[in-house]
Amino acid sequence: MQQRRWMFVWIIGVLLCLAAVAQAQQATTSGGSGQALLNLDNTVALHGYDPVAYFTESEAVAGRKNIFERLGGATYRFASRANKYTFLTDAPKFQPQFGGYCATTLSMGRLEDINPEEFAIYNGKLYVFRDGQARAVFLNAPGRISYEAEQNYFRMASKKRESY
Repeated sequence: MQQRRWMFVWIIGVLLCLAAVAQAQQATTSGGSGQALLNLDNTVALHGYDPVAYFTESEAVAGRKNIFERLGGATYRFASRANKYTFLTDAPKFQPQFGGYCATTLSMGRLEDINPEEFAIYNGKLYVFRDGQARAVFLNAPGRISYEAEQNYFRMASKKRESY
């Protein structure tokens, strides 16, 4: 009986380790994913806007220079310390998709800067756009555009990594 219990514990441990490795290797298009494509002002993401406020206040709110966190090569600014701590609980949830590049133009194979006040939350993820027209195009077909942008993002990131 004792031997079975230890075998069960060992199997559960191995399965948990395998699940953790699989999750760690899962590619992501959020801002600090290390995929080599980050839209930054020097090191600042989202032109200094607070990534958490997009979710909690449903609007673009400028972050403060003295409340920040550096993660994955990007510096994120926050409007409050509470938003910073919220971000730290689940950073990938709050980081912009596609390294902070315009999702719509990326779906067309181009990397373009954004206006941080043009955004959408779709399927619990933050998408940012160069202008209101790009945002409107995205909202007409968000599933297709996010899929195409993701394909282009990984292709471009792979090419960039090959040039290192």
